[in-house]
Amino acid sequence: MITIRLAQWPQDVAALSALDTSYITQRIYRPLREEWSFRLIEEDVSPPLRKQHDFRPADPDERRNWDYTAIAEAEGQLAGCAAAQYVAWNRRVVILNLYVAPAYRRLGVGTQLLAALDTFARSVGARWLWAETQNVNYPAIQFYRRSGFRFCGFDDTFYYPESLTDGEVALFFARPVSSP
Repeated sequence: MITIRLAQWPQDVAALSALDTSYITQRIYRPLREEWSFRLIEEDVSPPLRKQHDFRPADPDERRNWDYTAIAEAEGQLAGCAAAQYVAWNRRVVILNLYVAPAYRRLGVGTQLLAALDTFARSVGARWLWAETQNVNYPAIQFYRRSGFRFCGFDDTFYYPESLTDGEVALFFARPVSSP
């Protein structure tokens, strides 16, 4: 049984800092830029790509923009977390972090965390949930698509060049906030 609760600072810092944010994928989306358009080409990668995200909940500067942080637990164990920021000018909740521990993936934890973010979004009067992920994060892309997000675009200048691997670009997704 999964329970979702609000994060408590500083009590949850150690557990969140130890969360495994890695993923392994055998598929990616390669962007193909043309003069006035682009396409995403789904391709196999070999060997499989393994990536670890830089997640720093212990850093107060990292958390400064987290207006909402939800923790997913299963029998006292951290199963995942989600953090978001409300952007008032366009009434959008930006998903800053959404991670599920490997042992709890494909069990509905991400969906429950997304539901908590949606509830937060309704509570602040947001119109949209907004997510960014990398073109190489095939599992996240598939999750967002299954969860009703639509692809909005990409930015090939979004990431620091020295942190790029294998031509990573930012992909953006949006979903309307559900009705109460």
